[in-house]
Amino acid sequence: MPLSRVGYACLPLGSPGLRSPRTTVLRRATPERLRELIAWNLENLADTLRYNVRQGFGLFRIGTQFIPFGSHSANTLAWWEEFATELRRVGDEARAHGLRLSFHTTAFVVLNSLQETVVTAGLAEIEYQARVLAAMELDTSHRVVVHAGITRPTLAEARDRFCRALDRLSPAARRRVVVENDETNWSVAEVVELARAAGIPVVFDAFHHRVCGGAWRDRPWEAILADVFATWPAEAGPPKVHFSSQDPAKRPGAHGEYVDAGELEEFLTAAARLQQPYDVMFEAKAKDLAVLRLAPVLQRHGVRVGADALAPTPRLTPARSPGG
Repeated sequence: MPLSRVGYACLPLGSPGLRSPRTTVLRRATPERLRELIAWNLENLADTLRYNVRQGFGLFRIGTQFIPFGSHSANTLAWWEEFATELRRVGDEARAHGLRLSFHTTAFVVLNSLQETVVTAGLAEIEYQARVLAAMELDTSHRVVVHAGITRPTLAEARDRFCRALDRLSPAARRRVVVENDETNWSVAEVVELARAAGIPVVFDAFHHRVCGGAWRDRPWEAILADVFATWPAEAGPPKVHFSSQDPAKRPGAHGEYVDAGELEEFLTAAARLQQPYDVMFEAKAKDLAVLRLAPVLQRHGVRVGADALAPTPRLTPARSPGG
């Protein structure tokens, strides 16, 4: 089946002992406190990955505060050296079970901002997140997702500023960047054009596309995915899709607690026509619980999640002939 792996972001709700990364306030960000938090976050992440393996989740997004103040001057630790062994062990866990890890920068990362301080801070955040993945000794299929940013004063100028900022990253960090369409500024058609200019892949967010469809609003799913998937070179790993549904009680663009199973079935059926492996990150508010609720749909498309995720696939006994 083309669908390879599924997962969720940052916080498992199905295991009460697991948490999102812990952090602190700036005035308390002493080296001792930061070491304590990093050690706890590493252990928590390792436990989370083991939970994900048991539940059949092959994707996981690490919270941005995994290394508290990782891109800020307040953190003076060479944490990638002090915790090299622990970081490598997390990477070993991911490799052993075929897990794919990622980061997603916050809305404060705007690479094409008109303010240089914002651009510089955004580049530092990407460098930090890429360094975590490198310290885990993970290959470049493990990515840092960014949004394209603003569109002022014109889309073409904003695209050029994004590309110039991207070129200021270290080569190691740049190789991990992937750009995503959003629900307000950049449609997937515009992001694909940006990605081609920058030479980076596109994460297609199906929910954002429903809100901000742009020139491709009425294109079939498989036509959009064909253009998006073409931005992914082999070394970048399988293309990645984000999927969620609208919260009916909130403004357009607000993620729902769970995912509409009918919407997902329609999407997966269309994507399967491409016969190309890809991964899906679910961005529902209910996190892993939302993915577990989708188990029947996912199983029809070749992916098991839940308690029986590690069970062997039943072998069908050939029907015996009447004479046998």
